Amino acid sequence: MASANITQDPSDIPYYTEAAFIQTIRTGKVGGVRVLSAATPWICFKTMTDADLRDIFAYLRSVRPVKHRVNNTDPPMWCPLCGRRHGLGELNLARAAK
Repeated sequence: MASANITQDPSDIPYYTEAAFIQTIRTGKVGGVRVLSAATPWICFKTMTDADLRDIFAYLRSVRPVKHRVNNTDPPMWCPLCGRRHGLGELNLARAAK
């Protein structure tokens, strides 16, 4: 199981608002409907204060966006980006050599 990409890249979670993030962490469900993957340790964070969760959200907003498609419902495929197997791995491009 792979952890979801939580950066602001359009392929990831740029649509989250602070309120939606807090609700998701409190309930373990996105939009009150879709259950978070077991790779997301929301249960460890659900009892944090709103102020702490707002700070975490602000930090996540500050992280550089990264294109890395991850999905735990699709069959695991080799990912040239991270070198692991996860759903949608085959859709990621390897990073350019520096």
